[in-house]
Formats: sequence, C-alpha cells, structure tokens
Amino acid sequence: MNLIKRKVCPGNNCRYFLKISLLLLLLPALLFNYACSPPGSYSQNELEEPPVEPIVTGLESTGDDMLLRGRFSVVNPEMKIFSLAVSNSGRDILFSSDDRAVHMLDDHGRLKWEVVFEGLPVAAELSDSGYYTAVGTDDGKVHFLQKEGQILWEKSFTGAVEQIAFSPEGNFLAVAIKDESGSYRLYGLDRWGSLLWERETGPVVQLYLLTENNKLYYLEKNQEGEQEQSTFTALKNGELLWNKKASAADVSGNEEFAVLYNNNILYFYSLEDEAAPRVLWSYPLGVEISLLELTEKGEHILAYSAFPSTGSNLFAFHWEGSLFWEKKIPSGSLLQISRSGKRIVASSWQEYSEDFSSVLVFNKNGDILQETEMASRIEKISLSRYGNILALAGDEGNIFIMDIPSADFLQETESPEDAPEAGKELYSPVTFTSLAEELYITLYFYDESATRLVPVSRSIKNTPQVLQAAVNELVKGPRRLSGLSRTIPKDAVIEVTCEEGIAFVDLPEELNQLGDPRQIKGIIDSLVLTISQFPSVEGIRFLVEGKEERLFGAGGFKIDGVFPSRPPGKNKTMLYLPYRSGGRYFLLPREAVQLGDKFNTPGDLLKILLEESRRFLPVAPELKEIKASKEEIILDWDASFQQLFPPEGTPEEKTLAALFLDSILLTLGNNYQQNRVVIYVEGEPWKPPSGYPSPVMEFSYPFYINPE
Repeated sequence: MNLIKRKVCPGNNCRYFLKISLLLLLLPALLFNYACSPPGSYSQNELEEPPVEPIVTGLESTGDDMLLRGRFSVVNPEMKIFSLAVSNSGRDILFSSDDRAVHMLDDHGRLKWEVVFEGLPVAAELSDSGYYTAVGTDDGKVHFLQKEGQILWEKSFTGAVEQIAFSPEGNFLAVAIKDESGSYRLYGLDRWGSLLWERETGPVVQLYLLTENNKLYYLEKNQEGEQEQSTFTALKNGELLWNKKASAADVSGNEEFAVLYNNNILYFYSLEDEAAPRVLWSYPLGVEISLLELTEKGEHILAYSAFPSTGSNLFAFHWEGSLFWEKKIPSGSLLQISRSGKRIVASSWQEYSEDFSSVLVFNKNGDILQETEMASRIEKISLSRYGNILALAGDEGNIFIMDIPSADFLQETESPEDAPEAGKELYSPVTFTSLAEELYITLYFYDESATRLVPVSRSIKNTPQVLQAAVNELVKGPRRLSGLSRTIPKDAVIEVTCEEGIAFVDLPEELNQLGDPRQIKGIIDSLVLTISQFPSVEGIRFLVEGKEERLFGAGGFKIDGVFPSRPPGKNKTMLYLPYRSGGRYFLLPREAVQLGDKFNTPGDLLKILLEESRRFLPVAPELKEIKASKEEIILDWDASFQQLFPPEGTPEEKTLAALFLDSILLTLGNNYQQNRVVIYVEGEPWKPPSGYPSPVMEFSYPFYINPE
C-alpha cells in the first residue's frame, strides 16, 4: 500500500490530493487519528492571533537590523526537523520533519505545498533554483518532486536513506543508503530516476558538491579495528578519482579548491581536472576542527571547532594561507556562509541552561553586524546564496525566516565595550538567605574569554541526590545574558556517586575524544570545584564509561588517582575581588598569600582589594584608618570615597558601588570574627545618596556570591 498526501496552497485556495488504496479499511483509523491528534500544520497568516514574538533582545526596527520576515508553525511542541534548505534567491524554503511531511514555504513563511510520505523524510534537498526537490525516507524510498510538489517519480532501495546531494540544476542525484545488514552504499541517479552507478562505502557523514559532469565528493568514516578514521573521497561517474584522510572538508562552488582538516592540520588543495589534488598550503591548529566552509570561489576559508574551548574556535583564512582573523563564538554553533563570504551566520543554543539561541551575523572581516536572541532552541539553519534570507528551524516545530539587509544598507558601527545593555542586570549582590525548600549550590563556569572559572550560586530544590543534581546543573550551563560560557558540552551525561567519602565521576566516551588540553582541564577543574563544595566529599575519582582510566581526552590529561576535595576558602584567607566578564560584574574569590610568619591584617587585604579594583572605579580612595572592636570593623576613608556614590548615579555607577562594598564585606567578614563593617568618611559616620547600599553592612554564614 502506498499512501501519499499532497496539499497545494496557491494563494488562499487549498486543494488536497489523496492517493489511497483500501480506503474503506483505512477510513476508521484516519477518523480516529484526526479526532485524537492536533492539526498537522498552520502558517502564520492562518492563526487567529499572531504568535509570540520569538526575538527577545532589542531588535526594534532601525532599518538595518535582522528582522523576522515570516514564521511557519507546526502544532507539535516536540517536532523534529530533519532537513532545512533555502533556494539561491531565498524565495523558497524547504523543510522536512518527523510528521512524515515535506513543506515548501515562500519567503514570508506562507505554505506553498506539503507532501506527506509513508516513511520519515530524513533527507530533503532543494535545487539551486528551487524548482526540484529530492526526498529520501527511512524506508529506502527516493522521491523526485517538481515546483508545485508534484511527484515525478520514486525509486526504492533496500535499507534507509541517510544523505542526499543535488547537482546545482537538479540534473543529478547522489543517495547514501544504509542497508539492513549495516552495510553502506552510494548511488548516482539522473533527473529521470535512472541508476547511473553504485559504490560500496563506509558510513557517509556528508555529501558535498555534485557537479553537472557527475562529479561527487563525500566524507565517510572508515572502521579499521578499534581505530576510527575518516576519508574525503572524489568520484566521477561513480569511479574513484582520489581520496585523502580528513575529519572535516569542503569544496568551493567553482570546484577549483578543497579544504581538508586532519590531525590538527588544515590543508588547502588545488583541484586540477581529474588529477590528484595539489597542496597549496597547510596550517597547524591547536583545536579540533569540526566544520569547514569555503566561499564559492575559494577566496575565504572558515574553520570552526564546535566544542567548548578556552580560546578562539572560529578561524578565517585567506586563500593564500594567511590567518585573516579568529574569534571565540558559542560552542555547538551551526554555521553558514554566503557565496562571497560577506555574510557569516552562527547560531547556538548550547551556551545557556534555558532554551534560548544566540544568532550572530558577521561580515567577512569577522565584525559582528547583528546579534539576536531567539526564544527557541534552533536546531537547523540555512542561508540563501547571497546572504539576504536566513531560515531557522526551532525544536518545537517553528520555522523562522529572517531578513538580513544587504551590504549596501547595513551600517557597520561598533558599540563601546563599556556601554551596558539597556535593562540588563549588571551584577547580582551577595545574599545571605535562602528559602527552606531550596538549596543554593555553587557552579563554576568560564568567563567570556574562557580563561578563568567564575563561581555562581544557583538555587535548586532540596534533594537527597544533591551531588548528581549539582553536576546536572553544571552541564546545563550558565544562564543566558550571564556573560559566562559553559565548560562542558550541553546534554553530556555525567553520573556521580559517593562511597565512603569518595565521589566517583563517570564521564561519557564522547568527552574522552576531545583533543584540546585546555578544554579538558576546564571540564575536570569545573567538576572538581563544583563537587568539592559538599562536606561529605573527601576526594574525587574519575571514570570513563564506568572504567578506570589513567589519561583522559586525546590530549592525555592525567586523571588516575584521587583528586583531593579542597573547597575554595576552607581554612584559607580569601579575597573577594571585583571582576568583569562580558557586560556583567562578579565577585571572584582568590586566596591571599601569607608572607612568612606574618598574618594578613585587614589593612593588608584591603590594600590588595583596592589595587585590584582600580580598573573598575572612577577614583582610588585612600583608607585613612581601621578601627576594630569585638563586634565591628570601622573603615575611615578620605573625602574622595564619596565620588564612588554620585547623587544622580547611572545604573553602572550604582552597580560598581554595590560590587565594591560587597567585596569589602566578604573579604573582612569571612576572615575575621567581626560580623559588621561600617563606613566612615573623614572620621564621621557617613550616609550615601538614595539608591545606594547601606554603609552599615552585616555579615553572616552561609553567604552566596554571584547568585543567579
């Protein structure tokens, strides 16, 4: 039986075509499903009310912002989008999903047609013009469709379709199949469905350019014993031209150049007819590259590492081999580049514990032109050839179509680094209280540059499995707009148990494959610091997939033996110093070094604190005298101290004043017996203007710094 449903919607008129055999037998089931299931889909202009605006940060229309052009929604909050493609012009947007449907939208999100298949449409591709569509399903069928969704032909293979590639004009297809025995084959077809060639392969990771002369490139994983290797292969008419070891690759649209990454080295090749490619240059990289992108003529190369890293993870090269620029962008980003390289789009939801996605648009020089946050977990992106239309697929079944203004209209201005974002919280003051049903735990995330671990206090519900809960929260990552970045890839499954004071941390194998030593150290350090806060933990032992390992990660970080549990600040003299990451401020604990037999006095600690605070404060006030009694410490400052508290202070000035006072209170209160710190100015009690914290500060245990 073959059941295919096609819906065509020209304008406001919809016609349904049902090709059904055994209709009488199916009718009761169809009626039941219709009654018990939500409608399949609707477009934005079919809604009774407009949908909630998905853009969540400051995109008031200024004439040059990336704006929401259209939106299409499927009534299924757990829908998975398999494929997303945009035609060269940006006027046609194709997507397939696990409701067994392939949808074609216009550039405003209006449904043009949809076709429902028996199998899941796990692969769907669009020709450059948008005229032809190829769909592959998990039951081994390939369907070839015309402009209005009419199926021209279908072809069946044994197994499941995993990848499809289209030639630019739609005259040739390549289909990667995994059969029921676990073997893999690659097939070449023409536009009429005739089989041209077939070839046995390994698991195909990606099919690349398929030219009009039936030349194809693909990346496959080869299994050789226990060692997994990847190979980049070129075929013509199904016959091998050449192959190279590579774990990431791309080919320029004019088919003159290829870029490959293997064993921490980037290679740039010239493709000369059917001869073996010629290396033009190579470049060593210190991070593991997961994605490569070439412009159409090969002028620019993008190399991206999707894994959390302590340094840059996006690199741009000139075709002659020089590093053009490098940047750190969110881990797990999806990446697209326009034909000329003038527009680069990166989107990631993996930086935040909430399901918000950051969407960044760069120019060819690496400057950020636009930065948008979407209230959705963006799972797929597709950019039109000229970079003017961007399609985004959310995990809840929403397709967003964004309008990126052309270069002629974009005003590439820079904002001062120190300008705080309007309405954004700049600092969370220390708190000394928590609700009885809640528990504050301390988590450690990287700062914006991934050079320091910053503690944050997060409130969770009380649970007997507090160790596991803390690790789960660490994996979730920092809150959005926090100015911090994650240390562990989102959704990594890390299990922790505690036996006789030893916490056993079981890491997944995928983390063991990471190659950046700094990244590995960040994972281990953040776990050790997070777990060490619990008094029941006396030591920490790391496992990989339940087994003892001596080294962790491709960089060989030593994890055998027990890591001692050393909670920060326990039995140590600690300073709490002002710190900035992104547009936010934090308190950063730092151990005070004791000089010989000399004990650190309050004056010693405040001297260090003042020195560290100079770059944040408008003036450096002088501490004239310290008076200590049994109950309190009085700090007598000179008159310049009042300049930190201007009567009509800006939000940032008030933030810095609160930050400075908190750093004083915690540095003194945590290290000395007095539980009160009082501010004097020129020998007299002092009261700041309205809107500032009190000059009489009370300290108590427990306290929670940088609360979320």
